[in-house]
Amino acid sequence: MENSGIVCLSNKLAECKIALFGGNLLSYRLKGDEHDVFWLGDLNKFDDVQAIRGGIPVSWPRFAEEELNNNLPRHGFARLSYWNLEKAFVDDKKIDVELSLKPDSKYNIEAAVKLYITITDKLEYCLETINLGQETFTFSEALHAYFNVSSVDNVEIKGLTGHTYKNSLDGKLYKQEDDLQIKGEVDSIFLNQTNPVQIADSGYNRVIEITKEGSNTTVVWNPNKDLAEMSKDQYKTFVCVEPSNVGDYSIQLPPQAKHQIKVTITSKKIK
Repeated sequence: MENSGIVCLSNKLAECKIALFGGNLLSYRLKGDEHDVFWLGDLNKFDDVQAIRGGIPVSWPRFAEEELNNNLPRHGFARLSYWNLEKAFVDDKKIDVELSLKPDSKYNIEAAVKLYITITDKLEYCLETINLGQETFTFSEALHAYFNVSSVDNVEIKGLTGHTYKNSLDGKLYKQEDDLQIKGEVDSIFLNQTNPVQIADSGYNRVIEITKEGSNTTVVWNPNKDLAEMSKDQYKTFVCVEPSNVGDYSIQLPPQAKHQIKVTITSKKIK
């Protein structure tokens, strides 16, 4: 433990840090790698009130300011809640963590969520929703991952070519014609997108690959400006690529059923 709310785990292969507030995987790095896979805002307060900017905040059971579940906070309440640490196992070859969250009664949500994090030479991350009620539970979700890059100017995002996306800045639909480069503010929801995505970073000489299951949309975001949790020009050193189910792709979960959204993340040197 680094402090009462941060779980730090390490073995011969990798190391990670997890904040129990928000169930947020703050850091993940393979031993021998110079750079963390995830980005974290320099000016986060870690006051257990404001959502942590960076790592993988969990947007559940509402995404952004969608009308769905609009009685809940923006991006839902999972990132604003304390999660229970159910398991933390470490040996030489594996780190295994399980977290759980049962919503506060004030939210009137008859569902619960679990997070399963497994680290070997890759990161496997799974968010499981369980409908505890007698009615269909409709929700949206996003694994709001902030990936650490040398500079957005050095990045190409591959795997989105040919997909239709909704530009959240103007509400219109477009088709992605080429590998995505970050040229100014980006806030795009790629629809019916299930294949792997790669973040090729020439500055760090690496490719981060994101492979997912149980997700039909991918959100790509960079605000092109510093927000409150960022030091000067820190916005230039991350891109969010978010496995998600949002908008028309929200999940309708029958009573007593479970839904999983899974992501596998690898980091490899560019040959």
